[in-house]
Amino acid sequence: MPRTVHGDGVTLQFAMAVDPINNTSTSRPTVLVVEPDEAEALHIRALLEPLGALVLHFPDGSSLLGVAAGIAEATCVISEMTLPDTTGAELIVALRRLGIRAPVILLAAETDVAAAVAGMRAGAIDYIEKPQMGRLLPAHLRRLIEHGSLSSGQVLG
Repeated sequence: MPRTVHGDGVTLQFAMAVDPINNTSTSRPTVLVVEPDEAEALHIRALLEPLGALVLHFPDGSSLLGVAAGIAEATCVISEMTLPDTTGAELIVALRRLGIRAPVILLAAETDVAAAVAGMRAGAIDYIEKPQMGRLLPAHLRRLIEHGSLSSGQVLG
């Protein structure tokens, strides 16, 4: 069962490994957010929920991979590049090895060219610096909803 955490008047749902993600029961786009910082996860949720998205938060890569069967149903995965147990690029590789092709957007607190290159080579559709999230994440989600899922490595323009 998802665990709910309340913060700053916003409820954040943490998906646990025992819960499959099932996007078929709703027409809402499902966004899986892998972000160790709860405040950042709440910010992302606040950006995407007004677009009708169901936002599920995972604190690390292992938590996301624990529900791998339902990830393919997701509209997209948004992941911090630096996670407690892996990197965003390594997470993409792990998802692809499992046959999961959900588009992945990577986030970083600051510019790291080597990390951006690694993420794009792994198949991310974009690498966004966190100060640009407010402008870029909603635009990306709108495009994903309008055009359906993108193939791995296809950059949104």
